[in-house]
Amino acid sequence: MIDTMKVSSRGQVVIPESMRKKLNIEEGTKLIIKEVENKLIIELEKEFLQNLELLEKRKENQGWLSIAEKNMENLWNNKEDENEWSKYL
Repeated sequence: MIDTMKVSSRGQVVIPESMRKKLNIEEGTKLIIKEVENKLIIELEKEFLQNLELLEKRKENQGWLSIAEKNMENLWNNKEDENEWSKYL
């Protein structure tokens, strides 16, 4: 869906009614606005926070994975084990 908006002298914009209805935006609905690569992006606050929480969980999981890989590196890069396994492969 694409539409146009005008900016008032006070910097205010009105979200077109069709978009407000589609996204269930009512009076008091909190929105987040951010600038990314010279573009303005408006998101519902609840969705923004959910995405932020998912991103944090992914970062945490990646951190744990990195720690596990570093701890297992000695086991994985063990020449003795490689020689032993090569007998069977």
